[in-house]
Amino acid sequence: MLKITKVAAAVALTTGLLAGCNTDLRDYEETVTPDPTPESELSGGYWEMTESSAYASGDELDLPNVYVFDGTTQKYYNDDDNYGTYTIYTSTFTEDIDNQTITFTYYDTSDVASTTELTGSYSVEDGALTISDTAIGDLSADDQSEDESVKEAVTEANQEAGVNGYVQILDTNVGGTLEDTGELRIKLADSTSVSEIASGKLTVDVIYQNHDETEQEADGSGDNAYISFYAAKTSNSNLHGEVAFENGKIKYRDASGSLTETDGTFELGDELSVEVTWEADTFSFSVNGVEYGSGLDVADGTAVTYISLRLGDNGNTTNFEFLGDNLKVYSNDSGEETLVLEENFDSYSDGYNLASTYNSSTNEATVIVEGGDDNPEEPSDVTDNFDSYSAGTQIDQANSAYVADGVDGTTTIAQVSDAQAKSGDNSLYVKDDSAEGKGVVSRAFADGAAESGSVTTSVYIPADGYVKSTYLYLGTSESGSSSKRFTEVAFGSSEIKFRNESGSQKVLAKYAQDTWVDVTLAWTPSSSDDTYDVTVSIDGTEYTSYDDDGTAVPLKAENDTGAPTLFAVYNGDTSSTGTYTYFDDLDSELF
Repeated sequence: MLKITKVAAAVALTTGLLAGCNTDLRDYEETVTPDPTPESELSGGYWEMTESSAYASGDELDLPNVYVFDGTTQKYYNDDDNYGTYTIYTSTFTEDIDNQTITFTYYDTSDVASTTELTGSYSVEDGALTISDTAIGDLSADDQSEDESVKEAVTEANQEAGVNGYVQILDTNVGGTLEDTGELRIKLADSTSVSEIASGKLTVDVIYQNHDETEQEADGSGDNAYISFYAAKTSNSNLHGEVAFENGKIKYRDASGSLTETDGTFELGDELSVEVTWEADTFSFSVNGVEYGSGLDVADGTAVTYISLRLGDNGNTTNFEFLGDNLKVYSNDSGEETLVLEENFDSYSDGYNLASTYNSSTNEATVIVEGGDDNPEEPSDVTDNFDSYSAGTQIDQANSAYVADGVDGTTTIAQVSDAQAKSGDNSLYVKDDSAEGKGVVSRAFADGAAESGSVTTSVYIPADGYVKSTYLYLGTSESGSSSKRFTEVAFGSSEIKFRNESGSQKVLAKYAQDTWVDVTLAWTPSSSDDTYDVTVSIDGTEYTSYDDDGTAVPLKAENDTGAPTLFAVYNGDTSSTGTYTYFDDLDSELF
């Protein structure tokens, strides 16, 4: 289970390259390009799959538990353990965008450890998601991405996970309605509490570098990066200040519209912390704490209404990218400095198109998310609770970590079942209905032979399913061969027995059918000889010996072939039929 909580996370941006020349890049009227259609209708949503009122626990900090679908990674943000603070549970999901179907992990609202893999058809309309024809019926979800308390808690949880989001701006589109600069355009009236700022400040961290995935070569005619401030319109004649980065030089655009050099330079690939302040008729700026322009004249001295991070120009493309993070905008118009916009891009999913959030002229400005867990795990405290698989699937097809030896799917069965479960909804169902053989399910240890270790599982022996014994096997044989057995525990009709060093079964404890029994097998080399000492725990009671006519005999491994390399379960025998057993909550650090 992947379980993540809040810590501070530093922002790390990669290094890069800047090149370009002096060109006039602006459209003289505010162009409006169509909002791009998201690749997936699920992307960018914080989907709450319970009624909005259902998360009112009575605690004012309680937040809705939400699902985020991002590429092939699913994240479930749950705050039920600590209201107001999200814990992230990560798994994978699959989506067919053309047919609008999804297979994902569904979390029980009362028990986050209880999960079900669901498949259904989905549709999104007016911020509402419907998933139809799942195994538990139709599901509906509301998008909570506009809830500021949810966004803030998601951001904090992501930061604790070491997740960092930033904006990537490209300029690769040629022709048609999308021919434009790469740009993150912010219209203050739409994105802040103010419509204009006569006196203000911006801070942002930026990097300009090669974009390896862009095929065209930059020719230097349209490759500059800019941080721009506009008055009533987004044209050069309305600029209220502009900082430019060109081939290792720091420049600005003067009141006449020309790029003007400063004495500032930077090493290609530097992270640049930029601060810009402006008053009526002037602006000033610094990079990495060094001031390069103070009280500079501007083309339009009226109040700023637009702010833009942009790349390239309308007539060319570039193979560079412009990255931005930790963007803050302040207004001094009230007489004191007030933060009106803060954007660290950590609350978005990877690949999110910022034209969906900011001004519609935003173009090729996409959120990139890095860090966190690269190998999603199923949300379980144990190695496998079988809840992430579909019921009816043969276990080695559900997860290739398992080997199903002698299993034909008809007379010998080893499949995921929802008929019984110790936790969640599913378990492993093993049945011997063959008069000629038996099926064995094994899982190997990740590092091979283990001189010491432990394996835990829960076993359910149905009264209707008991014909012969059920076995928990440690050894080196995927078929459960007795000649390669290390040690074994057997469930008889009412007794749990231990296979001693001579291969004989010795009674450890009584048990009841139709109940779950928790068993742990632990072993370690003996300190006095070349044998292995074994401890068997049954429902929390440890057994290190068995009784032999009043004498306590230590549990020793049979150890025919040395330390075990795998754990296996099986039942029945090669002649009887009808035995079936359920296994759940398999766990070991050796897997």
